[in-house]
Amino acid sequence: MASCPRSADADDTVTSAVHAILAASRCVVFSGAGASADSGIGTFRGAGGAWSGITGTLALAWGGTPIGWRWTPGLVWSRFVKDFYGPIADAEPHDGLKALAQLQQQHFGASRMKFVTMNVDGLHQAAGSEEVAEVHGSVMKFRCMKCEAPATVMPPLDARRQPRCQQDDCSGRLRPDVTLFTESLPQEQWDAAYKAVRSLEQGDVMIVIGTSSVVYPAADLPAVAKRRRATLIEFNKDLPTPLSNLVDIAVCGRAVDMLRKVVDMVLHDKSARPMVL
Repeated sequence: MASCPRSADADDTVTSAVHAILAASRCVVFSGAGASADSGIGTFRGAGGAWSGITGTLALAWGGTPIGWRWTPGLVWSRFVKDFYGPIADAEPHDGLKALAQLQQQHFGASRMKFVTMNVDGLHQAAGSEEVAEVHGSVMKFRCMKCEAPATVMPPLDARRQPRCQQDDCSGRLRPDVTLFTESLPQEQWDAAYKAVRSLEQGDVMIVIGTSSVVYPAADLPAVAKRRRATLIEFNKDLPTPLSNLVDIAVCGRAVDMLRKVVDMVLHDKSARPMVL
């Protein structure tokens, strides 16, 4: 990956991002694993990610698809709790995510700023953001592997004991309500995401944070925004990405730093702030 530009070039991209946000009537935030990295949650596809290398590929093939959950549910549940859910449950939203919540609350309002995330960690909501479409589900929600009914599981989770469905005459094993590979996206969440992106018009912005944009169909949403003539602003510490040829403004750096910097500049520009509806 190329290194981040220095001094004047970096300042220019930050200034361009601020001006684009100030000029927009609507905003959609589109986030991937890199958006949560500064909260201590590892990414998956980048260098050293959980799904990189031979071991990562095997882990994905077994625990990241319905195969492992069906054939060895106890084992996969245990690894899920220890390796996946545990770090997420311990994480706190970093300052960049809190900055986005402030941008929604103090600048656009929830009716004109929506979130679409491929993450399953709930950190946008924990930071105070509303209107979040979780297109890959959430590890904080559960459903039955047998009857598909949604279920409540009180923390802390026990890695040694996979909870059972409480519906009458079921007692099926519970699993996290996340989208495993080969499964379809949750329709309600996808509809909300697509509607949010389709609401963008020329001069509006999509803020893309920490994604390699290779997991479809969600990764196609920036292209939809581009066809709507929205301005695409990419935040990523590893540039270029497969998305970089599509975006208008690329801000290089850690999300915790650059999101806070840009949002503070927007909120401090009193003369151009629209009224929150």
